[in-house]
Amino acid sequence: MYLIKKAVPVVIIIFIIMILLSIFESISSNKPLTVFGYKPLTVLSNSMVPVFEAGDVIITREIDAKDLKEGDIISFYNEEKNLITHRITSIIEKNGERKFYTKGDNNNTVDEVAITSSDIVGKEMFHIPKLGFLSNYTKGPMGFLLFIILPLTGYICLTLFEKMKQVKKQEKFTKS
Repeated sequence: MYLIKKAVPVVIIIFIIMILLSIFESISSNKPLTVFGYKPLTVLSNSMVPVFEAGDVIITREIDAKDLKEGDIISFYNEEKNLITHRITSIIEKNGERKFYTKGDNNNTVDEVAITSSDIVGKEMFHIPKLGFLSNYTKGPMGFLLFIILPLTGYICLTLFEKMKQVKKQEKFTKS
């Protein structure tokens, strides 16, 4: 039991550090953050209304391109290296390579350029309405302070306080 009490804070701190490192890595490399194989992405346009709209967060997961089918919603990089999320309208096999044609549900025309497997970031698993506004706020300096630095500092202070309290209790016990 004593070992578990010692291990839990260490595991929590390691988990928090891993999340912080992955956040910093995703910000610096301009690639989506990946948490246990899932990528949360904030929707920036209304091209997929009524399925989801600007400000929603979609959760994507990497998937083998051969498992994709028409009607799936995928996130991919376009020619300008912008991250887009649209629905697959058709799949064409050419010279052993699959090409995916996509279209936003709220757009009138199919996207001009076909997507290859290497452009695909993941398939949409589910979405959370309006969470993107909170996500964008936390990326700013004030949000980072409120949602990352203050809770982490509070946790560390509470842990140190509990340790000091335990040491004082131990000293009091040994004196008597």
